[in-house]
Amino acid sequence: MTVAHTSRLTIHKHAGPHRTARIEGFDGTIPFGIHGGIKEFYQQKYGREIPGPEYPATLDHMIAGVAG
Repeated sequence: MTVAHTSRLTIHKHAGPHRTARIEGFDGTIPFGIHGGIKEFYQQKYGREIPGPEYPATLDHMIAGVAG
């Protein structure tokens, strides 16, 4: 049996690395961004401060989905 699914979502870009996703069929939005060591890595890489609030990174969401 073959099973296929197409995810339908919209990504909205905000200031800096902050993004929100809206997934078809679900209420609300999911925040994405950077924090902690990921934020420190990019601040060192680009030699500047990355302003704004910290949000879970894309990697955090992927790990949470696989670990469940």
